[in-house]
Amino acid sequence: MGKTIEAGLVISQKWAEGKKRILIITPSSLRKQWNQELLEKFFLPSTILEARTYNAEKKAGKRNSFEQNELVICSINFAANKDEDLMLIPWDLVVIDEAHRLRNVYKPSNKLAKKIKAALANTPKVLLTATPLQNSLMELYGLVSFIDEYTFGDVKNFRAQYARVTSQAVFAELKSRLKPICHRSTQFKKQAINKL
Repeated sequence: MGKTIEAGLVISQKWAEGKKRILIITPSSLRKQWNQELLEKFFLPSTILEARTYNAEKKAGKRNSFEQNELVICSINFAANKDEDLMLIPWDLVVIDEAHRLRNVYKPSNKLAKKIKAALANTPKVLLTATPLQNSLMELYGLVSFIDEYTFGDVKNFRAQYARVTSQAVFAELKSRLKPICHRSTQFKKQAINKL
């Protein structure tokens, strides 16, 4: 099952439970795809929030355009730019697609990721990425800290424990700590095996 479909199932469950304050943050090129998939596959209405619609609603007197009767979809940059409005909504769920783009949130220079993280503190989140690690384990730290700041502690402690994973025991401990908060879908592997 693809990551969008898996996320759609989680979103559908929340919606069915009456938890309808749901935000999807995605690269701008994927906003329409999310909108279409949610409607066609899950019959869930959504609004794509962008600068044009946001400004029009503000002009019409709407206090916070993130308050909708539908799912809200916006780009990563839009979410960072509207972080103050974002934090005013008690979200039931936030889904962040292509979350690896926020993996360096622990670096002081990554202001965009820091703004989104701060705006969504204490909010249930689902991060979607096909490439959680690209260069170092510190990227894993960044993604996990987006979900739960306490899983690994601060950057200094994480580096001391895991930056140079050399033993199987340390790797096993890291894997164990990730188990409650990470789900790895092996869709590609299953498809490849089925074709054989």
